[in-house]
Formats: sequence, structure tokens, C-alpha cells
Amino acid sequence: MEVSDVRYELYGLMAGNPYTTRPLNSLEQELDRSLLLELEGFVRLPKLQEAIEAAVTRRGPALFLITGVGMSGRTSLANHLLYLYHQAHGPQHRLATHRMDGYDMTHDAYAQVRSTLLSLRNKMGLMTIEMPPGLRGRFSELSRRGSVDPMDEYDLQEIAEFLAATFAASDAAFGVVYEGVATKDLITLSTRVFENTPAVVVFTVDAYQHANAAQLTEADRSDFARRGTIIDLPLLTTRQIACLAEQRWTGTPPVPFDPDDLQAVFDSRRFTIGQALRHLEVLLDLRLVEYEGEDLWPTDDLRMSSRWLRIKMWQGERWSRLR
Repeated sequence: MEVSDVRYELYGLMAGNPYTTRPLNSLEQELDRSLLLELEGFVRLPKLQEAIEAAVTRRGPALFLITGVGMSGRTSLANHLLYLYHQAHGPQHRLATHRMDGYDMTHDAYAQVRSTLLSLRNKMGLMTIEMPPGLRGRFSELSRRGSVDPMDEYDLQEIAEFLAATFAASDAAFGVVYEGVATKDLITLSTRVFENTPAVVVFTVDAYQHANAAQLTEADRSDFARRGTIIDLPLLTTRQIACLAEQRWTGTPPVPFDPDDLQAVFDSRRFTIGQALRHLEVLLDLRLVEYEGEDLWPTDDLRMSSRWLRIKMWQGERWSRLR
């Protein structure tokens, strides 16, 4: 059965499954801005907004370090921080962005910061921002100075500050996202380079040990916390999963998942927000696929009982073992 064959309209869901799992992009998609939820302490959006507004007011950097396992919402939150930074400047302000994801990550911190600055230089041209001769000369030198002959970190800092001032003169700013940071040297160098720059810089780090993830000590975290904000994205509690089901619902009320039943079913193990959404997405589709009637929700036949939920979760776990 194709997704188009699932009769979401029976639940009053005109835009499809509200639990579809994907990274949210608040900066570019207006509808996504209401989908990043606090979920009773999962993420504290007012605190993050305060940190950004304080950085904008003092014309300094807004530095964020997001940690979490896969599907914990790191990309969605990073995008939301870019959006909040843009909003803090006002709707007419322009924001250039540079992003490096896990596929771009290496253990050469200098090469990545150099690439970031050169990328932002190119964004100036796309935004028709005129480059001062002095900055053009610095970028010419940076283009020549690769990892074999690196520029000093304070020279990089000067370029970043000159770059930010040029953006600001055209009512613009920039934001940088480093996803899946492979080495803490990148965090250390970037923090130094942008420490006086009015910009938003976000790092996301895997919260487990492997060769391609930065291994941060408590001393590293304490050092970063003196300059920026650390956000640890935890696994959801059962209560937060019930809140997620309710607050993401866009169909005819009430939500077909009973909160007590949902908490009981998810009590056997912990899930990331992405995993929880995926389960809710599949459960909703299964309920519709199995339903052969024509009555609209809130008919009892479309309700997801505790027994039905337990059976489907058990079946899903059994099938996953066959992969």
C-alpha cells in the first residue's frame, strides 16, 4: 500500500501524518517553527532565546554546543537556533549560513575553519555585499595558506571580525553549524576565532564514543560553558512521549492515543524524540490500514486501545530482529 492510499482524512488529517520523522528547518519553513516542542523540559526554548538576545544586544557571539545520540533532535534544534538568531535581529535582517555535516567532518580543524570563512566570503557575493579592499586582501592570503602553512588563529579571528562588520554594514549577519563534530580541536579553534564576532555558531556532537565523534571531558564542557550554552538532548520520558503525541496532533480532537495507555506501552525502554515519532507515525498508519469502515474519528473503531498498542509494539520488535 502506498502512503497516498492511507486515509488520513478519517482522522481529519488534511496534511497527512503529523508524526512524520524528518529534521525541522525553522529558518526556511514557517510551518516547522511550531513543531519544535519543549515537551516538559526536553528543551527550554525561552532560555535559548534569552541567550541569543543577550548575544545580539552585546554584539558578541552566540555559541551553542548540542549533544545527543542519533535521532535526538540535534539538527532540528540547530536550525531553530539559526531562526531565533535571525528573528532577534528583526524581519528585514538577512542571515547568511554555512553548514558542515558529518560527511564533511575531518580531524583537520584549521582546514574546516578556513573553509568556513571562505564559504562566507562567497555568500557575500551572492548577497551583493561589497567586499572592502582590506578584507579582500586578507581572503587572498587565506586562500593561499592551507594546512601546510596555516595562518595564526588570531589572524583568523581578525578576518572573522572584519567579515562580520562588513555583513553588519549591509544589515546582515552570519551563522555557522558544525554537525557531528569529529574533533574537539574544531570547537576549540572555532570558539577562539569567533570569540569577538557577532554571529551564531552551533556545534553538534554525538553523545557516545566512536572514532568520528569528539570526545569531550568535563573540563572541556566547563570551558565551553564559560563562553556559550550547552544543550544535552536526553531520551524522552514516557510522559514526554505522551505530550509529543498530543502536541503534534493536527487532526480532529481528541488525540486517538490515550496518554495513560501510551505511557504504559512505552515504559519498557527509553526512546529518542526521533524514535518516538517514528513509532507514533507507524502506529497511526497501521490503525488506518487495518480499519475498513467509513465512520470518521472519533469512532471507537479508530481508537488505539492499550491492548492494540501493546500487540503492535511487540510485533514491531519481533520484526526488527529479523533484519
